[in-house]
Amino acid sequence: MTIGQILLGVAMFAAATAVLYVWGMKKALDQGEDMTRNLLSACGSRVVKHLKKHGRITKAQVAGVITGVRVRQFWSRKSLTVQNGAEFAPQVIDFLLDQQYIQKDGPDGFVLRP
Repeated sequence: MTIGQILLGVAMFAAATAVLYVWGMKKALDQGEDMTRNLLSACGSRVVKHLKKHGRITKAQVAGVITGVRVRQFWSRKSLTVQNGAEFAPQVIDFLLDQQYIQKDGPDGFVLRP
């Protein structure tokens, strides 16, 4: 091996290490947003599943359905859990309305969108 090959190997190793470090830092910075998005999605899927069985749901029922939902990313020990469904229910309802999964049914209820 020549000195040029050794220097090239060291430079390639340093570049690969720098790329992995930057990727890890970006993942760590975006973790909160990703987990919040995953929590909204998990709660939304629970609400849609409930609607498929029962047909109609109220805001209070949404709070009951989503209480206790927990998400985590497989590479992290951090997790998010819905402890107070009444506080998180409006966000889930807004998410489902924006994604056009549900529609309003009267002043207080929601149904699946046809």
